[in-house]
Amino acid sequence: MRHADQSREPDELPALLERVSPDLARVLYRFRIPAQDSDDLLQELVVQFLENRRRVESPEAWLVGTFKFRCALYWRRRRRNLVEAIDGAILDELAGGSPARQEHDDLSRDLSRAIDELSERCRSFIRLRYGLGYENPEVAERLGYSKTGIRKISSRCLDALTDEILSIEPAMEAFENA
Repeated sequence: MRHADQSREPDELPALLERVSPDLARVLYRFRIPAQDSDDLLQELVVQFLENRRRVESPEAWLVGTFKFRCALYWRRRRRNLVEAIDGAILDELAGGSPARQEHDDLSRDLSRAIDELSERCRSFIRLRYGLGYENPEVAERLGYSKTGIRKISSRCLDALTDEILSIEPAMEAFENA
């Protein structure tokens, strides 16, 4: 026996996706998801829908709402991965890692330039945390912040540093391509 809402049946999935594709395209555009990643997100959405379709009351609304949520998660993951990569690069740089001399000099210059553009609070945090190797509670004590609030400050400072580094990269590429 078929359900009253035929879109819950697997053979009705293409028609359902056809109906919501303009809405999904708007979500991709609004979240500025790169083309190389949009297909993966859409495939993950379809798999998730197929797993949950029997419990979904309004398939169109569920697909669009879930897709918005998945796109927001996409950017959170990307940002977290970038912050972690930069975090590692900062540690390597401040610890005196061993990349090639020219690469080391370039990284050091770009990193110094990015740190110099940060607020005094963030510059102080980064120097204490990564330059001198203090743990977050020690940084909080030295800078006069609460030990519970330093995590948020840490995140904001690393986000600001990430933004600065990202703003340097396009400028450097433009300079190198000129």
